[in-house]
Amino acid sequence: MAVSKTLKFACNIGTMFPSSTSLIDRLKHARACGFDALEVAFPYTWSVDEWQEALTAHPMQVVLINTPLGPNKEPGLAACQDKETEFLAGIDRGVEYCNALKCSQLHIMAGNEPPYEGQKSTFISQMRKSSVVLQKWGIVGLIETISPGVIPGYFLNNPRETLDLVSEIACDNIGFQFDVFHFSMLGESDDQITALFHDKNLKHIKHVQVAQTPKRNEVNAEGGVDYSKIFNHMILKNYRGFVGLEYKPDELSEMPCSKETMKFLSQF
Repeated sequence: MAVSKTLKFACNIGTMFPSSTSLIDRLKHARACGFDALEVAFPYTWSVDEWQEALTAHPMQVVLINTPLGPNKEPGLAACQDKETEFLAGIDRGVEYCNALKCSQLHIMAGNEPPYEGQKSTFISQMRKSSVVLQKWGIVGLIETISPGVIPGYFLNNPRETLDLVSEIACDNIGFQFDVFHFSMLGESDDQITALFHDKNLKHIKHVQVAQTPKRNEVNAEGGVDYSKIFNHMILKNYRGFVGLEYKPDELSEMPCSKETMKFLSQF
């Protein structure tokens, strides 16, 4: 993104442009705001052909997509019992879109199945199997802590435990998606969040996502997170991945990329 001095910002075209139903319109708006990189949770709303047409008309780098929802709209299947076939089918679908969109990162969703004996072992096993598939295509799989207010009962609901799981999975192409919004909603302070973003964990942190709490609006809005502090800490730690702007524009904003927001981001 041209406005950033050090950090690389990517817009989330799913959250930032809710009034645009057309994929081409979303990309056009993103380019008009000055972005050259994007993330999108579920690209499957549009066909591969539609994506390629839109990206040809408005060239952008796609930096992150999610695995698809499960057959019954489950928020992922990686930690679900007796769902290996469906889980691997979702990985294959994600790989198809990653390859078509030239995206090198796939967020592998864990699901919110009620706890059962051996769930952690199932998750680690499924992640290792997905790692083998992704490795063939040069794709990095990511896992993310998600707060209960967004997905109740989500298997990964503690950032430290999620980071420990990345270490236990022990695959070079499985990393951590560092979502500041979810950490704050889980009660983590700015100091605790920056403490997580330290040397021990940096090798696992492949992507960052941000939004203000509690409304999930612009990062420069009033709220629970001091993003000047968070961003400056990331610069201090020489973070080189993308920062996904996964916010929903405040209804008072003049547009998803207001002048105030872009001016704020330009400091970093």
